[in-house]
Amino acid sequence: MSYERIVIAVDVLASNAEVVFARAEAVAGGASATALHVVEEGHLAFGDQLSIAGIADLHDAVQSESARRLEALCAAAGVDRHVLRSGRAADEIRGFAKESRADLVVMGAHGRRGWQLLLGSTANAVLHGTPCDVLCVHVPEQAEPVREVLVAVHDMEETEPVLGRAAEVAASVGARVSTISVVRPIEHSYPTLDLAAYGDAAVHLPRDAEARLAEQLAELASSFDLTGERIVRHGHPAEEIRRAAEERSVGLVVLGTHGRHGFARLLGSTANGVLHGAKFDVLAIRLP
Repeated sequence: MSYERIVIAVDVLASNAEVVFARAEAVAGGASATALHVVEEGHLAFGDQLSIAGIADLHDAVQSESARRLEALCAAAGVDRHVLRSGRAADEIRGFAKESRADLVVMGAHGRRGWQLLLGSTANAVLHGTPCDVLCVHVPEQAEPVREVLVAVHDMEETEPVLGRAAEVAASVGARVSTISVVRPIEHSYPTLDLAAYGDAAVHLPRDAEARLAEQLAELASSFDLTGERIVRHGHPAEEIRRAAEERSVGLVVLGTHGRHGFARLLGSTANGVLHGAKFDVLAIRLP
């Protein structure tokens, strides 16, 4: 099923905001699109009483200039509807996506690492908690054609909607679809386990898991008529997915996400781990 209503969250102050529009057109060109820019509230205060003189005038000026740039960008991209809001960007994007019943949010992501990752970028905050799919477009790279889509396969029961959407997007951009599944080392899940005590079983278990995953990926490729590669890796899922994508110069990684909040977000989901530091687009498919 194609996307019907999309929200293009764009930073009009960025020098290459048109990259986000271009990717939105490539992925969901037939959808009804609304462009959204959020002016981050710049109210400065000492306590709750004393505001810096002129801050309101500055905010109004930023609003006016942002509206002008948003209108110009939309005119160039052929997007008829646009909305300007003020507030915390992630909150406003999530709220507007819910209000407009969007089935896809398209936005830019700068691939930050370190403390920026821990504290959360706007893209990360939107990824977790938005009630629809989210496409994070890698910037500031130029909008190059997507030639290969890499789908991360984790839970076989949840794979069909992810692969179905990936195949649809790949068809729209003329790309082939490859799949990847990652076997997490036993010691990652059971760090205190003495593997030596289990002898050959500890050695054969990961190999058996990889062999089974290879069979399942082959079955999926046959079911969805996928022409790309089937990749099985051993290690940390986010790191291996990102490494495989970069090795192959993949343009888009597609994965499922449950959009968790709280500690699950702080500790890092696979989607979050793939997004930060990525040199490719990431499409997160919202799962129940």
